[in-house]
Amino acid sequence: MIGIILDFGQSKAPKYKQLYEHIKREIELGNFKNNEKLPSVRMLSQTLKISKATIENAYNQLLLEGYIESRNKSGYYVMAFDSHELAQLRHNILRTSTVKGKSQVRRPYNSDGTEESAFNFGEWKKAVNRVLEYETQSLLSYGDVKGEFELRDEIARFVRQSRGVICKPDQIVIGAGIQYLFGLIAAAFRTVESRIAFEHPGFSKGMYIFEDYGYQMKKIPLQDDGIDIKLLETSKSKLVYVSPSHQYPTGSVMGIKKRLQLLDWAYKNNGYIIEDDYDSLLRYEGIPVPALQGLRGGEHVIYVGSFSKLLIPALRISFMIVPESLTEIFNQLLPRYSQSVSKIEQLALASYMSEGAFERHIRRIRKIYGKKNQMLIEAFKCCEYNEVTLIGKGSGLHVTLSLDKGVDVGKLITACVEMGISLEAIAGYKEGNIIVFSYSGVPDEEMIKVVDTIGEIAHRLKVNA
Repeated sequence: MIGIILDFGQSKAPKYKQLYEHIKREIELGNFKNNEKLPSVRMLSQTLKISKATIENAYNQLLLEGYIESRNKSGYYVMAFDSHELAQLRHNILRTSTVKGKSQVRRPYNSDGTEESAFNFGEWKKAVNRVLEYETQSLLSYGDVKGEFELRDEIARFVRQSRGVICKPDQIVIGAGIQYLFGLIAAAFRTVESRIAFEHPGFSKGMYIFEDYGYQMKKIPLQDDGIDIKLLETSKSKLVYVSPSHQYPTGSVMGIKKRLQLLDWAYKNNGYIIEDDYDSLLRYEGIPVPALQGLRGGEHVIYVGSFSKLLIPALRISFMIVPESLTEIFNQLLPRYSQSVSKIEQLALASYMSEGAFERHIRRIRKIYGKKNQMLIEAFKCCEYNEVTLIGKGSGLHVTLSLDKGVDVGKLITACVEMGISLEAIAGYKEGNIIVFSYSGVPDEEMIKVVDTIGEIAHRLKVNA
């Protein structure tokens, strides 16, 4: 039998309406099973400390709308819905409601967001206030097209200490997101190169940028230790994208032998490697793997990184480090573009880093997300559904899941995304039905429920296939 716990003090709406909306939402989410018995009016009255009339009004409304049914001399039961009907019901969760005059989309989860306790807004506010109080003169100009020197200097120091990256501030370019920086790379190379190789499966949104610039895409399959070097050599491309320290989406790490082979390829072919180091600092087993860029003095490697996942997604600050051999090309290119990141945010981040707040933040989120990662692992161990299996789990803010062949990947992703559970299909992966699950925004207390929801939807899709 269902247990119902509800705090009526959170809303000014009538209690019967709060109870009705609560049960209706749980049915739409699939948290109440088909044909499951609801508590009797008397029992629920005693449990929730409300009148029987209040409960009867709520049940009658649910009966009227067809969410529950009444069985003679037995009680109230959740109506039986098939998987298609449940998918349709979940659209109700996305309905638009007006709150204080603003239209908002209601979703139960935000799985690819940021853990609420992970970011200290107070420290960030201090950094912004320092800029507004002491840097007002510098805010009256547009600033450097490469990005503010103060921030580039802090980034150079940070990546040298944490990632073994070799660079000077003049080699760093700041931009609003990795895709913006990829656009600059595409613009810099398009007069001399028409092809780019991408590890596959890989970062599809990165591929789109180069495709939009007219590049011919060469998708190079992954081996157990990274990109297939022999196929890369036959691709005739002189530009290749890899994520060696935490491959997206598989989570694998490129071994030192493959890294050296990749650098040899770049040296012999006068080619360049785009190294995406998007979340390698968040490693929960052992220490972070050093960057590829630091192995041979930084030549032939364009290193890209981002603060969006490390801090908050709303802070759209990314950076790339270009080899000294390419600095003149980018120096000629960059004046054609405006700097895409707010000068206030750049200077605030520089202050945030120089004051030590960023290092404290990194230590804090390693603990927070390390704990969350472990909770996720335990949640999958306890999940009663075996249509979904956790396979990639050692680092970062996403994991890879293997699905039973009887589960329709597209339908599963659609149903979950509508609930705010971020899933992404991996096309062309040798292991078959593999998806990516981003879990960084799932509250600890919701982890088991979210995992069970994914498992339950997958189970129903298989049963009803």
